[in-house]
Amino acid sequence: MPRPHRDQHLPPRTPRILHLDVDAFLASVEQARHPHLRGRPVVVGGPPTSRNLVMSCSYEARAVGVRPGMRAREAARLCPRAVFLPGDAQAANAKREEVARLLLEVSPRVEVASIDDFFVDLTGTGRLLGCAFEVAAALQQRIRAEAQVPVTIGLGTSRTLARLAGKLGKPGGVAEVLPGAERAFLAHLPVEHLPGVGHAVRGKLASFHIKTVGQLALVSREVLFATFGSLGLTLHARALGEDDEPVQGTCWLDEQGRLALRPPQSIRRDSTFEPEEGRREQLEAMLAWLVDRAAARLRGHGLLAGSLEVRLVHVDTRTPAQKRAHPREALLRARRRLPAPTASTTALEQHALLLLRGLPRRRALVKRVGLTLLHLRDSAGHQGELFSDPQRDRSLAESRGGSHADRAAALERALDGLRARHGFGKVLRGASLPLLGEHPLERDGFVLRTPSLNQ
Repeated sequence: MPRPHRDQHLPPRTPRILHLDVDAFLASVEQARHPHLRGRPVVVGGPPTSRNLVMSCSYEARAVGVRPGMRAREAARLCPRAVFLPGDAQAANAKREEVARLLLEVSPRVEVASIDDFFVDLTGTGRLLGCAFEVAAALQQRIRAEAQVPVTIGLGTSRTLARLAGKLGKPGGVAEVLPGAERAFLAHLPVEHLPGVGHAVRGKLASFHIKTVGQLALVSREVLFATFGSLGLTLHARALGEDDEPVQGTCWLDEQGRLALRPPQSIRRDSTFEPEEGRREQLEAMLAWLVDRAAARLRGHGLLAGSLEVRLVHVDTRTPAQKRAHPREALLRARRRLPAPTASTTALEQHALLLLRGLPRRRALVKRVGLTLLHLRDSAGHQGELFSDPQRDRSLAESRGGSHADRAAALERALDGLRARHGFGKVLRGASLPLLGEHPLERDGFVLRTPSLNQ
């Protein structure tokens, strides 16, 4: 007979949503990898001798004012004892999968919301597992012991409330909004804590003298819709504690016991130049490298891309007034739908370079180049083609068997297999070779400005 607990008196199917956030994720991963760093200030984002930004920092560093987003040089001034590390994307992904495995042991519905936060649906688990708060506390201790990373957990009757509870529990706490207490909890909460209220929305609400979620809840849906559009309706519902968005199961264990993740809806890769870059061959080589990484992940999920976008960010030399008038002027982007969905690195690279070359030229250095693969769809496998070769290659295709497209697909599979065994950086395509003299090359690829996020 199950042990009596607090939640057993709740109405049947009362939502019990858990939100888990790994505290100072990238820094915590480094402390887990290097136990001698525990208790010491750790800053992830590169050495302070360059213009790197702080990607993550431990709470020992935050205690003296270091914050993500500030320049590494400023972080070193605030915390001279800090240990600066570049970070490791592969180690971070492995730690995320380790945490996800532990969460799957308490519920089959686990959503990986980002690299460091998760949602777990505990609805209906009370008879088996007991009180949700006790489950959360035990889960926190187990993750700390086995995954060696600190986590904060929030509990509520919706995703929004669970996330807000977790914010108040940081760092390293377990916080719960009890069922029935949602409106009281939200009433005096600063409005900027509500998901969806960014800097611009907060400023607009402040002009209406709306500073708390309770005040926002008193505004009619019509007024919020007229002011913010569909976002206003979402904010009104959240201010009332209404959020029926379900937890999506995005990970599970396959038949071999390996963790499987739901395929992404888009794949994005960006790289920042340090120092800024003006040579066209370097821009194209970096874009080709980003395409190579994105296409490999696309094939790994068995997907095809239907369109792609290329982005270029220049050094902004405008005056503050000009920046306020046109805040996104430094960003150039171009998007195109592909003639046919593809996962071919060669095809995606050709289209990406065409988009890059079509962007307006500016007399300014480039800060960042990026790529996004969009309109992803499942691949049914490679379909052999009889007549895809140009006339000049047809005799060669017949002598070697298969079309040019068939041989290209076989080459992609062979290349993916080599990289899986020996490391992504062990095999380079010709278009990326100009990067060799500019960036260190390791087993998993080029070491770029923010290696903690390189994938």
